Amino acid sequence: MSEVLKRPVATKEMILDAAMEVAVKIDADAATIAQYYHPGMDGYELAKELDKYAYWDTSRAEMEALDDMDFLVDQKVRAAVKEWATSNDIQPPLPVGTRIKEGVITGIDDYSPATYRVKENGCTNDSRSRLIRYEDAVSA
Repeated sequence: MSEVLKRPVATKEMILDAAMEVAVKIDADAATIAQYYHPGMDGYELAKELDKYAYWDTSRAEMEALDDMDFLVDQKVRAAVKEWATSNDIQPPLPVGTRIKEGVITGIDDYSPATYRVKENGCTNDSRSRLIRYEDAVSA
């Protein structure tokens, strides 16, 4: 996939923007929150990092506000991916029903742009799907 068509990921700007939203709630420094945040962190993990390395003494309420960071960053990344997929007219490279390494493509996900819903090999639960990005789907 060419560099122009590379799927967006969380940027420092997205993380700082999310940190600014959280910082307002707890009257804190957004740059410090952004510095210690890593994708996938929950509020407890972020609070522990801030306590340990930025010498904060986070309260439970602050920890709960910090819990919003990962959700906010995820929202910003999803919006960027949606814009990327729309502006580059990203289309599914494989049709529904194709067998890939992970299973069989059963549809296109409505929530995550440019992502397949896949019934995993050996899965007997018809309501369960694994999400696979278009660029990660490899025909079996």
